[in-house]
Amino acid sequence: MQLAHYAFGEENRDNGTIVIVHGLFGQARNWTAIARRLAEKYHVVTADLRNHGRSGWDMDMTYPAMADDLAALIKDVSDTPVHMVGHSMGGKASMVLALSQNAKDAGLVSDLVVVDIAPVVYDHDYTDYITAMRGVDFDAVSRRVEVEDALSSGISEKGVRQFLAQSVTTDKETGKMAWQVNIDAMADHLSDITGWPQSDLSDQYDGDVLFISGANSHYVDPKDRDHIKSLFPKAAFTSIKGAGHWVHAEKPDAVLLTLSAFLNR
Repeated sequence: MQLAHYAFGEENRDNGTIVIVHGLFGQARNWTAIARRLAEKYHVVTADLRNHGRSGWDMDMTYPAMADDLAALIKDVSDTPVHMVGHSMGGKASMVLALSQNAKDAGLVSDLVVVDIAPVVYDHDYTDYITAMRGVDFDAVSRRVEVEDALSSGISEKGVRQFLAQSVTTDKETGKMAWQVNIDAMADHLSDITGWPQSDLSDQYDGDVLFISGANSHYVDPKDRDHIKSLFPKAAFTSIKGAGHWVHAEKPDAVLLTLSAFLNR
C-alpha cells in the first residue's frame, strides 16, 4: 500500500533521510514539531500507517503488511538506507522491517530508533477504546470537543479521549465528521497489534538500534532486554524522565536531544 506522508527539509542531504512512523490510533502529524526541528539537518518523512490518517484502508493489519508498506515508502523517498524511527505500533512495524530486510529488502534501514515498545507480546486490551469509538454518533456531533464528550462514557482518561479525537476528519462538502482510522481492521487484528510475529523474520538485525522509553511507562521491561539483544545485538537503552508512553508528545525537547545524539554518534 502507498502510504500518505509529509516531507520536511531538502532531499539528498548528506545526513540522509529519517522516516518516522506513529503508533496505534495516531498519525504522522503527531511528529510534526520534532520532524521540523530534525529537518534543519536531515530530510525527514513522517508517514501515516495503513488504516490511519490519510493513508488507505485494508483489512490486513498485521506487522508484515505494515513493514511491506514501509519498505515501499522508503524506496520511494530515498535512494539510500534511512534512519528509521517508530513509536509503539510503528516501532514494532519498524523492527519487523529491519528484521526482514536481510531476506527481501536489503539496505533499506541504516539504523533504528524504537520509542517505548519492545518486540514482545503484550496483554494490553484496546477493546474499550474501540467500543467507545464505535459508540460515537456522528449525526449528533459537529466539533472535536463533542467527540471527546461522547467517548467519556467508555474512556475515563481525558488525555486518551483528546488523543483519539484527533483522528476525526470532517467532510468538506457535507460537514459531517467521521473516524479517520479503520476501526474494523483494528478490532479484527488486536491480537496481531499487541503481539509479535514469530515467522519469516531474520534471526538478527545487526545495525545500531536505540530503544527510548518513558521513565513512567512499563512498555519496555528490563527483563526483556536479553530477548531484545538476541534480535538486535547492538541495542542501546535510554529513558526520558517524566514521560509516559507518549514520550514524544510529553517531552519533545528531550526526545529531540536524544534522537540527535544517536544520529550524530
